[in-house]
Amino acid sequence: MNALMLAAQKVKESISALDVADMLGWEVRHGRCQCPLHGGHDFNCRLYPGNKGFCCHVCKRGGDVISLVQEYNGTSFKDTVAWFNGTFHLGMNIDSPLSPEAAKQAEIARKTRESEKEFREWKERIRFDLALTADRIVEILEEQRDRNMPKTADETWNREFCQAVRLLPAARRFAKDCMYDCIEVKKQ
Repeated sequence: MNALMLAAQKVKESISALDVADMLGWEVRHGRCQCPLHGGHDFNCRLYPGNKGFCCHVCKRGGDVISLVQEYNGTSFKDTVAWFNGTFHLGMNIDSPLSPEAAKQAEIARKTRESEKEFREWKERIRFDLALTADRIVEILEEQRDRNMPKTADETWNREFCQAVRLLPAARRFAKDCMYDCIEVKKQ
């Protein structure tokens, strides 16, 4: 990883799309602005806080803060990083080669980001598997209830029927909560 890529990573971690909009004087309403890329008149371009970038719901363009400024100014990647460096007074030297210590730290940071991404993906798979399992438990309990339901009013309730009726509400709530967690994770 060279100094330019390390500087770009620092820009992405420290400057949000909202910061760029503020610096360039774009009018922002509730985290949205008129798309600076296609020149829209409605506030269809969503500017996310932190390092989540931007997304226009009309022209379907999106990305990080560097791609936003790069497309807006029509500049190269290096010139865009230099613009961030100068405009936001980041004090980075983007032209010098990395020292061995900085290169080692950059490699450790890259591996850490990859590990964190793998862990997030693993957690998402586990949540999804849990939601599927919870739905299957509800199906099994409903089958058990229906199979053991008394056929006449005089027939006594057996243990399997009572167990299914007692457990179904909690199983449905659990399945609903698991599915809600999967949906909320996808939104983030």
